[in-house]
Amino acid sequence: MGSKVIPVRLNDDTLRLIEELVRLGIYSSRSEALRDLIRIGARHVRRIKVVAESVDKLFELESKEGDIPIQLRRALRRLIAERERF
Repeated sequence: MGSKVIPVRLNDDTLRLIEELVRLGIYSSRSEALRDLIRIGARHVRRIKVVAESVDKLFELESKEGDIPIQLRRALRRLIAERERF
């Protein structure tokens, strides 16, 4: 898989952050920092896409069945209780 060079505009705050990461030695160059940060962002976007597609499927099922296909009784309460442990 090849790579392409693309121009990108960054606001001053974002550029300062990238340059600070390079200055601290976390990345050896701005290009390396941007590549890594874009990869991290893309990974998160993929996860969001999976969730959004799943929600669409649930809405589709609800429309066909006339009811919510999955009942999660007391699930929100349990989720909140679990989150409070941390």
